[in-house]
Amino acid sequence: MIFNQDENQKDTSFISEKIKQRPINKKKLIRRTIITVSLALVFGLVACLTFLLLQPLLSDKLYPESQPEPVTFPEQPASDELTPEEMFADDNEIAASEAMSNAENQKNQIDQAIASYSYSQSDYGKLMASLKLVSDEASKSIVRVSGVKNDNSLFTDSIENSGSSGVIIENKNSTLFILAPHSALKDAKKIRITFCDNTYTEETELCLVDSITNLCVISVKLSDLQEHTKNSITTSELGSSNSVNLTGVPVIALGSPIGIQNSVSYGIITSDTKPLDLADSNYKLITTDMSGSSNGSGVLVGLDGQVLGIIDMHYAPDDLPNNICAIAITEIKPLLADLSNKKARAHFGIHGTTVPLDKQKSNNIPAGAYVTSTEMNSPAMKSGIQSGDIITKIGSDSITSFNQFVDKLAEYSPDDIITVTVMRESPNSYIELSPIKIKLESATHD
Repeated sequence: MIFNQDENQKDTSFISEKIKQRPINKKKLIRRTIITVSLALVFGLVACLTFLLLQPLLSDKLYPESQPEPVTFPEQPASDELTPEEMFADDNEIAASEAMSNAENQKNQIDQAIASYSYSQSDYGKLMASLKLVSDEASKSIVRVSGVKNDNSLFTDSIENSGSSGVIIENKNSTLFILAPHSALKDAKKIRITFCDNTYTEETELCLVDSITNLCVISVKLSDLQEHTKNSITTSELGSSNSVNLTGVPVIALGSPIGIQNSVSYGIITSDTKPLDLADSNYKLITTDMSGSSNGSGVLVGLDGQVLGIIDMHYAPDDLPNNICAIAITEIKPLLADLSNKKARAHFGIHGTTVPLDKQKSNNIPAGAYVTSTEMNSPAMKSGIQSGDIITKIGSDSITSFNQFVDKLAEYSPDDIITVTVMRESPNSYIELSPIKIKLESATHD
């Protein structure tokens, strides 16, 4: 077949095409580039963190280190010690240090001023005047209690004994209650109460007398007093004799501490922990450095005017017979309440103490009220209780100390019959006796 050359050429030119390059989307390219770079950075960061975290663990496993030497701090000589300022680490501690330093400087300045101050009679007078203000205010509650008995004198119908000092302890239901030693009322037909304004009344009533302490409470109706007397007197405030250590505390003795009514003494407490060896009680004795009369009476008050003790010279130590001493007020408050309320108190009749815990363990002694002695003809003696016995129960209630025994006994009345459990020492140990029934007697009378 023969083709025409011109036709071939014409056909070839007909099928030829011109190919153009596709345009580039710049926005998409930039976005993909940013995504790629970001992923690369994230993967690189994760890889770095993974390496940093795992590298120490892998190193410890592959190349373990030897144990370090123990840390010790050699003693510093005094010259190498840090000063307090160098030891503070932050601003708060530095501020606290500066405050302490300022306070110390102020204290030093005050001490120096006091040391350099020359005291005069005027300063001493001011000090004593402030004490007198306390004693004058507290003395408004002090009274003189005396017994009046008939006498055949041509000039008088009656005679009054020397009396003792008492104190108004309560003003309730328009009645004054006065605490006083009963010895002032021996053989008296009437009781005379003389108040701080020197007025007196014989319209009195004896509430109850405690035969153990020889204290009594006397009541007086306010309606029987003159208006001037009512405005002059006050009721004493009974303080606490065991809230703090009273040894060394300044006190004022009021009443008749030197045997003369309205006398006053100033001093300090020298001891406040000695127990009074009285039956069925846990009273304490307060001793002072003040000299007084063997017949002294009245009260001890603190610088706040509160009563801390009732003066009773019968319990003065043998080697200090004239030093003023008193029955601590805290332990006798329940007694004062019972006497004022005419509530008779039960009498058991033992002197005792609490066995210390270490003695209980070391000597195998049971806990309880340890009997040191028994009162003659008391219910305890009549029932066979003797010194050395330990009371461990009253009824079904356990007794672990002598104080607990005293508190429990206060719940009973005269003529009550109680059952006590007693442990008694045997050659090898303590044995429990059969329960003992005891009929209580009265420790009070009118």
